[in-house]
Amino acid sequence: MNGTFAAIPPDGRILYFARDRASFRFLSHFYPSPIVIDGDTWPPVEHYFQAQRSGDPAYRAAIRAAETPGQAKRLSASPDWPRRRSQQSWFRKHGARPRADWADVKLKIMERADWEKFSQHPPLAEMLLATRPAELIEDSPVDSFWGLGPDGRGHNWAGRILMEIRTRLRANA
Repeated sequence: MNGTFAAIPPDGRILYFARDRASFRFLSHFYPSPIVIDGDTWPPVEHYFQAQRSGDPAYRAAIRAAETPGQAKRLSASPDWPRRRSQQSWFRKHGARPRADWADVKLKIMERADWEKFSQHPPLAEMLLATRPAELIEDSPVDSFWGLGPDGRGHNWAGRILMEIRTRLRANA
């Protein structure tokens, strides 16, 4: 984006997973923007987020060492998921379980990670602020929790958290 910002689409919605990915890739949790949290450096948000599924130091080291955010996500797969989704799971391989309260804490963890991403990278914060007043939507065709899912009626928590961060950044400016 080199100092210029992509135009907000005419419908006022930024669908950053697919439709508007080229222009708004920086919104992704896979975007290369290292963050430091509690003295530890994480390659991008996705690595930090997935590492929080367990307090096991070996698990966290494996997630941190993952070469890509996609690999970190595959390593963090629950052993209870279908084999095709969990075949690379660190938990399955080690006979371990993710933390029991994951469903209760994952939104706060993602919110913290996104806050750190944008507060530690002022150019990214500036780009996020420039998306206002657009609705930010992760138009994932498969994930109904973080995105819109296959029927387009998902929760879009990824986009909702980014809009919260955008509001906080604006209030702190």
